[in-house]
Amino acid sequence: MCTMISQKAIVKGSGKKTNNWIPIDSCDIYYDHSTYVDCEHSITLSFKNEMNPIDSRITVEITPESAQDIIKKINEALKQGNHLS
Repeated sequence: MCTMISQKAIVKGSGKKTNNWIPIDSCDIYYDHSTYVDCEHSITLSFKNEMNPIDSRITVEITPESAQDIIKKINEALKQGNHLS
């Protein structure tokens, strides 16, 4: 069964495609059946620039456990980095 769970985040950053860095301004987040990763459900992160959504798209599909570990590591890095300010 498809979950149809999705969220959208506004971001300010850049992503690398082939040999070029491109500006990104949004990320669509999906929790649904996996397409490429060997698990029942996965997290898909699809970064893009709304002015050029097709050519700018950078997509990653990861397991839910990988997503949780990334969230944990991002929070740890932010905590350490905040002490530098």
